[in-house]
Amino acid sequence: MKKLIYIALICVSVLALVSVTRYMGDNTSKAPGYHSEVILTLFSMKTSSDFVIKLPDTDAGVKLTSIIGLGTQQGKAQGDYQIDEERGEVLLDYMLINVLGPMTADNKMYFVAPFTISNQGSGVFTYVGLFEQNFDNQTIQHLDSYFIGDRVQLNEMRLFDSKIELSFNQHGEQQAYAEAPTETVNLTLGVDDVIPTKLVKQ
Repeated sequence: MKKLIYIALICVSVLALVSVTRYMGDNTSKAPGYHSEVILTLFSMKTSSDFVIKLPDTDAGVKLTSIIGLGTQQGKAQGDYQIDEERGEVLLDYMLINVLGPMTADNKMYFVAPFTISNQGSGVFTYVGLFEQNFDNQTIQHLDSYFIGDRVQLNEMRLFDSKIELSFNQHGEQQAYAEAPTETVNLTLGVDDVIPTKLVKQ
């Protein structure tokens, strides 16, 4: 009886480990000398840490593993994920990375960048992410996300007077999602004065 209980506990532990690996990415089985090609390409930092995007409203993280369209205006950092039966893709538009200010006294820098999440459904969800680059630890940390819309067309994202200004097209109330979005929206975001790791509408 004790042997059966012991085997059952081992099975539970293995399933828990598989679940954590699936959700957060396997950071424990990296080969010696491993470094993130995405972080090296985008930030010139050779580090074993990965650039991980947190899926909003979940505990899951998606590791960005490749650069597509390098040297073009359509360049993206890309990562795939699977959560249970759901498969999806994250694309971060590194061409629209905006640094929010100079390096801090503790060798950190903050930046924003838009990214999209898509899965087997028809939706393509666009967010603006807030990130911290730590030069001492050579890490990139995803701090917060602000939802922009579903199947929107991002026209512009820039910094003006320490604010993040966006222009994008969204679908009008009478417009089918199969059509290109035509309703132009201007949005201004900023970092919360009280919670400096949170993006808020201005």
